[in-house]
Amino acid sequence: MRKGVYDATIANTSFSVGAMDDLQKAGFKYFQVKGLTIDNHYEYVEPHMLVLVPYKELPTDPMKRDIYEPIDSELLYRWALEKNEFPVIIIAGS
Repeated sequence: MRKGVYDATIANTSFSVGAMDDLQKAGFKYFQVKGLTIDNHYEYVEPHMLVLVPYKELPTDPMKRDIYEPIDSELLYRWALEKNEFPVIIIAGS
């Protein structure tokens, strides 16, 4: 659970088309998608928050397999243009 709490509290950026475009210009190609409950436990079925962690390359280690989506994904751009309160979507910072 410590990792879930950390992921929910690190510096983050609002999820928007502009933020995704800036990350693409900086060389990022993928987001790791992490779902968190309201009490910061990992959950993908009914998450309260989605944390998008930017990556320049996909991990090659089979133990680090997870849910990834290309930054230029049509789905992510559609989400960025919608006005939804839940789930909250943020881009993780460092």
